[in-house]
Formats: sequence, C-alpha cells, structure tokens
Amino acid sequence: MGYVKASSKASLIAGSITGGLLLLSAFLMARGITAGAILGMVVSLLLVAQFGASLRKKFKIMPNLLVVILGLITLGTLIFRLVA
Repeated sequence: MGYVKASSKASLIAGSITGGLLLLSAFLMARGITAGAILGMVVSLLLVAQFGASLRKKFKIMPNLLVVILGLITLGTLIFRLVA
C-alpha cells in the first residue's frame, strides 16, 4: 500500500521482509517446528506495535486498524497453538 500510494521503497522493502518472515514461519510450523510459531509471534508483535503507534497518531482504517486487528488475531491463534 505504501509503495503504491507514495512510491515508498521503504514500505516495499519492509513489507517484503515481514512477508518473507511470515512465510518462513508458516513453513516451519507446517513441519512441526516450534520456532515457526515464535517467529510468527515476534513478527506479529512488531507489526502490531508499529501500526498501533501509527493508529494512535492518526486513526486510519486502512492499513493501520486492519493490520492491528489481524495481528492480534494471529497472536492469539499462535499463543493458543503453543499452549495446546
């Protein structure tokens, strides 16, 4: 979104890195490796923190609120998976 709207290469790079880490997390989790869930939680926490701070400054549904909600759902799911 940031790259399309503002030609922000930083957004493109950050999105690619976090997307790649989340894909790696999913791959590890599919193989039954606990580190995948931990990696997913760390990346989700970082995204929630970044977009949550941005959401407090300027309430925008897209992408701030959407990323915060989806990040919290992801965190809850991963924590449930680790505990169960």
